[in-house]
Amino acid sequence: MEHRILNRYPLGNPRRVWRQDNFILSTFRAHTTALREGLTNCAECGFNLLEMGWASHEAAEESLRICEELQVDILFQDFSRFGGMQEWHLDRGPWNGAKAVTDHTRPYRHCYGYYIWDEPYKDDQLAEARRVVDLFQKEDPARLPFTVAIPSYNDIYTWQNGQFADYLERYVTVIDPPILSLDYYPIGLPGYTDEHQLDDSLVWCDLGVMRLLGRKYQMPLWFYYLGMNLYKYPHFEFPMVREQMYAAAMYGCKALQHFTVVDTVITDDGQRGPFFEQQKAIHREFKKLGNTLMALENRYVFHSPDLLPDVPFFKGLADDIAESDIFAAALPTRLSAGELCDAYGNAYVMVLNRDFTVEQTVSLPLKKAYRLYEVSRETGRQSVLCDSTESISLTLAPGDAVLLRVQDAKDEPFTLEYRLTKDEE
Repeated sequence: MEHRILNRYPLGNPRRVWRQDNFILSTFRAHTTALREGLTNCAECGFNLLEMGWASHEAAEESLRICEELQVDILFQDFSRFGGMQEWHLDRGPWNGAKAVTDHTRPYRHCYGYYIWDEPYKDDQLAEARRVVDLFQKEDPARLPFTVAIPSYNDIYTWQNGQFADYLERYVTVIDPPILSLDYYPIGLPGYTDEHQLDDSLVWCDLGVMRLLGRKYQMPLWFYYLGMNLYKYPHFEFPMVREQMYAAAMYGCKALQHFTVVDTVITDDGQRGPFFEQQKAIHREFKKLGNTLMALENRYVFHSPDLLPDVPFFKGLADDIAESDIFAAALPTRLSAGELCDAYGNAYVMVLNRDFTVEQTVSLPLKKAYRLYEVSRETGRQSVLCDSTESISLTLAPGDAVLLRVQDAKDEPFTLEYRLTKDEE
């Protein structure tokens, strides 16, 4: 069988300098009483970017040195010198210290970028975040000047009052960030129940509008998922984490940002925590899938009809299955699917079991006979799963997903892989 090697290129906002080469697995904070042990275990767990948001001067400097020794990238912030969180630190006044910061970090090869602002949402916060992003781009254009938007369950801009979509577009257009990152932590929010899981969660609305804006403004998407028991929910289990990670990938996100590792991946004293091995295993999966995921663009997202059926603002934030080029019928209960494609017209689907308590065995009718290739989570390679079929038959563990390439069964079979090149874009 023919094996093809196709080029893929770095991703980024065309109006910004910075570009993303590879799939990111990051954590927001790894602040522990034993910083070296905590960062070492995060690196061992497979995080390839350690974000140090809200770090004190001492923690920021120590983290910079430790990450250089560990050869793991760091998103640097010294909160005593620069950066903001919502309205905090607007009292700095017109800050112009970017050159001093970038001169200091320049010798550190693993300084990936700068954590500029966490959840700016008012006009003055957005304006200051934009100004500081521009300063850092001017002084250190190869590194990421990072910001993240506020989710829809804030006190001002919500889906219920009709203002969240406008806020998020204003965030995008005012800051014009290199990537569009959003956080949403659904499990245990008021109204969340075991019975309904995420069937009623507005996380799907936030992901939906983010996907549309990323497409409109040509920005890679990053997403913070809930990796810890933030709201002290009595049944917080790892399949809940897995579902969020694969859901973000299904929507086309190129970075999965874990909030946050303490008490889950690591303990407060930096040792390995209760989810360490499970998080490490899923990181191995995404590292194998990541090269393919970086080459793909999301075209459609479909959900089973039981997801947010009576929520008016969900309209237009997911696609109608009738538009599908591949699927021939509505999806079964608690199932979602994304259609993705590469720049060469090769088509893929990611199928997600949204039920994080029950294994699902499903058969999904297709519009014609397809050859199916599975993208291996163990090797990243593609192999023929079925040479000709008019349905996709799968058994998916709770909260799990699978990435398949689909090809007209009449065409000659071939496997493929992607090679990063920076020769041209």
